[in-house]
Amino acid sequence: MAFITSEIGKLKKVLLSHPKIAIERLTPENCHAFLFDDILFIKEAEKEHDHFAAILKENGVEVLYLDELLEETLKIEKARKWVVERILASYNFELPFVQDLSHFLMELEAKQLTYHMMAGLTLREAHFKRKGLIFAVGHRDEFLLPPLPNQYFTRDPSCWIGNGVSINRMQYKVRRGECISTAAVYKHHPLFASENLEIWYDGTEKDCSPVEGGDVFVLNKNCLMIGYSERTSIQAIETLTLRLFAKSAIDRVVLVELPKKRACMHLDTVMTMIDHDAFCVAFKDFAPRTFTIQPRNTKDLLISEEMNLQTALQRALKISNVRFISIGDIENEIVQLREQWMDASNLLAIAPGKVIGYACNERTNSLLRSKGFEVLELVGSELGRGRGGSRCMSCPIEREPL
Repeated sequence: MAFITSEIGKLKKVLLSHPKIAIERLTPENCHAFLFDDILFIKEAEKEHDHFAAILKENGVEVLYLDELLEETLKIEKARKWVVERILASYNFELPFVQDLSHFLMELEAKQLTYHMMAGLTLREAHFKRKGLIFAVGHRDEFLLPPLPNQYFTRDPSCWIGNGVSINRMQYKVRRGECISTAAVYKHHPLFASENLEIWYDGTEKDCSPVEGGDVFVLNKNCLMIGYSERTSIQAIETLTLRLFAKSAIDRVVLVELPKKRACMHLDTVMTMIDHDAFCVAFKDFAPRTFTIQPRNTKDLLISEEMNLQTALQRALKISNVRFISIGDIENEIVQLREQWMDASNLLAIAPGKVIGYACNERTNSLLRSKGFEVLELVGSELGRGRGGSRCMSCPIEREPL
């Protein structure tokens, strides 16, 4: 059963995605276009991701893999047709090329189609009956369909809220194929299709404003916190909020405004919830503009600017004090900057006070332990170079209620 009513309830089920398939396609020439700073050592990245999954399993979490579920989904004719239609619509191909590509994709085995959805499709790999101008002029390793190296950050394309899911539209075009893969599984795989899920937002259909899961926090069963960031638009926040209010799924949203820059690409880049009253934050002076949103009526919102984020969170969580624990070393800016770069504050809580974080962030991990937190260390020297930590690399599907 899919059910998420907190950031910290004991994690029962999570969605991951193997990174190898797509990161093999990164080169020094194309990595920046795909939002990476460098290419990754593939074997080490794969080993680190397996270690991440092992930590989760050792702590009683059921691990599902998106790539495996997608392959099973694509064996269903209706799902395959839906996927191919969405791919063709997403990349603005012209006729008659659309017909050639559609025919080629529909004829692939499920395993091959899964591979090309994640790893991309080059001219060399596209065996069309009709050879048009693109085959005569294009480079053999040119991508007809782009790879999705960011797919292992499963947090962003979708996020679960209560018993429903937001299928997100990604800000950057190079990531938009990710939500097609994710949506195909949620809409057509028997594991989810039989549950008659509530879809709060659908970036594969009419919802066209960007929202990404790294900006969405389920604080408790009644309240979300959402980052208004480089990757999540104010229009998407309003649409999602109104729908959740209309179904009485929640009754409050805390909106946090972030600088529109890569260093603060998502809210979980700069903070994560790690206990009932505690957040790990990237900056000791983190003081963003903060608003509380509540329903005024079925079609309008009551919006109040807060004095500060702590006050807003205290009201939302109904507690007298909220702890902000700053990463690294507040007396040593060099350490703080290094550990922020390696996502020290991007932690996945698998139970209250129990988190997974990168082993390289030694000062932050030591600080958290000194305050009573249990930190399970993940070696992430390669995975972290994709600019995301354990929260980014996981999409929780089920947690125990608090």
